[in-house]
Amino acid sequence: MPRRCVGTGCGWSESKREAGAGGPVRRDAADGAGRGSRVSFEDRQRIEVTSPAPVRVGVFADVHYAESVYGDRYCRDSAAKLAACIGCLASAGVDFVVCLGDLIDSGPAPGAERAYARAMAGLVAEYPGPRRWVLGNHDLAAMGKAEFLEACGADHSAYYAFEVRGVRFVVLDGNCHADGADFCGGDFAWDDAWVAPAQLEWLAAELAAAGDGPAVVLCHENLDHRLWQGTVDPHVVRNAPQVRRILEASGRVAAVVQAHFHPGMHAWHNGIAYLGLRAMVVGPGLANNAFGVLTVHRDGAVELEGYGQQPSWTVRPP
Repeated sequence: MPRRCVGTGCGWSESKREAGAGGPVRRDAADGAGRGSRVSFEDRQRIEVTSPAPVRVGVFADVHYAESVYGDRYCRDSAAKLAACIGCLASAGVDFVVCLGDLIDSGPAPGAERAYARAMAGLVAEYPGPRRWVLGNHDLAAMGKAEFLEACGADHSAYYAFEVRGVRFVVLDGNCHADGADFCGGDFAWDDAWVAPAQLEWLAAELAAAGDGPAVVLCHENLDHRLWQGTVDPHVVRNAPQVRRILEASGRVAAVVQAHFHPGMHAWHNGIAYLGLRAMVVGPGLANNAFGVLTVHRDGAVELEGYGQQPSWTVRPP
């Protein structure tokens, strides 16, 4: 059962439910920073020097902020949802937060999307620790990749890697054409997305050169294999089999965390867990918020603790 988030803080129900390996795990407030408590980023760093711990990551996706509502996408409610999300994650004492793409939606006039990105990045900046960004297709409907990342205040490129206490995080960019050219300013079809050939070479080298700890791959577009109406689901990148072969050959990837498919999903393929986050934008008001805390253990076990409408999952190495 996901935790319940109220306002800009956390309201957690008191029950505790656990399942066996492979099932969801539910924790009460005593397992985290405690109800209403806040641990500074600097204090966490000092504690971790003497007490190594699993890496905990605040994850959210598909915010789609704009001044509109269409279908089940309540874009204008996403600012309040994101503020509540960041408040909860700051209290939870995570090591860093990451947006898994589609921070913004389309605006009514030129320049609106850049203003949306700056405003949402300002909310995320309330988190007092490292902030990471994954590019989504909607982020590039009116901007190029460098322009969007600059608007967010990012200090990294479209794809990159970093390490936290022995866990390697590899961020992929699935917003490319078949020839490797970047999506830019809406010059693309969302269901014809690829991981560029140069990026595939970089990915193989990155995983081969890394240490012996687990790796987690972060990508907006989906990398698992699933069908929709008899063909590959359009949310999956067109060269996903190539990507999966690289991930599986490395022997290091514990999980792929992805977004894009708004209902969310989870699957297991050839020893790798694929966790798809539920979209924050779906449904009106804070009752329909969705985000989570991802915990990565050194043995490769991964837990996703859901808040709001985000389900909780646990996956362990076979």
